[in-house]
Amino acid sequence: MFKVYKLAKAKREILDSLLADDIVGRQTVMYKDGSGYGFDSSYIVLIEGSDNIFKNVDSIANGSLEELKKSKEEEIYKKIKDEENNSRDGLGFIFG
Repeated sequence: MFKVYKLAKAKREILDSLLADDIVGRQTVMYKDGSGYGFDSSYIVLIEGSDNIFKNVDSIANGSLEELKKSKEEEIYKKIKDEENNSRDGLGFIFG
């Protein structure tokens, strides 16, 4: 399962807390500058993991993370995964 959130850049410490958490930090947590996704003053945070970790995410974020609407969430998820795959393919070409 995955969720995509928006986090105000001024609240960067929330992202650090998520990454430092013993449970959430072991999941796939990716963050990007939101300007590439239409959110100039925010980070985009993608978290992939089992359903039960999102209770921890909500607890740590304490309302600071804004979950994106389903259509926007899926659009951004696809874009991030495409970027990731393109990067991997590029490295394979370089180190072939």
